[in-house]
Amino acid sequence: MFMISKEAMNSVMSLRDKMADPKKKAECIADVENMIKMKESHLARAEWGACCGNIRSLAPQIDSELQMLQNTLEALKKKDSPKASSLLEDYIALLQRNYSPEPEHW
Repeated sequence: MFMISKEAMNSVMSLRDKMADPKKKAECIADVENMIKMKESHLARAEWGACCGNIRSLAPQIDSELQMLQNTLEALKKKDSPKASSLLEDYIALLQRNYSPEPEHW
C-alpha cells in the first residue's frame, strides 16, 4: 500500500467540492492539470527507477491514476460536469483503496 499526505488527500477532496460550483470550472481545470503534472513526474521516476529495487512495479498504478485524471480533465473541458464528478469519485475511491495516510509524526 502507498502513503498519501493529508495535504494531497485534502486537495482532492476540495476539488470535489469545487466541482459543484460551475463558477469554479477554470480553477478545477487548473487543479486537475496540476495533479496530472505531479503524476507524470511520479510515473517518470517510477519508470527510471530500475536501479532502485522494485520501484518499477509502481508504474502501472501511477499510470492508472494518471489516466483517470486525464479523463476527468477531458470531461471538465467538455463541460460534462456529471461525468467529471463521477470520474473524480472513482479516483477518490482508488486513493482510499490503495493509499494509507502518512503518519502524523515521523
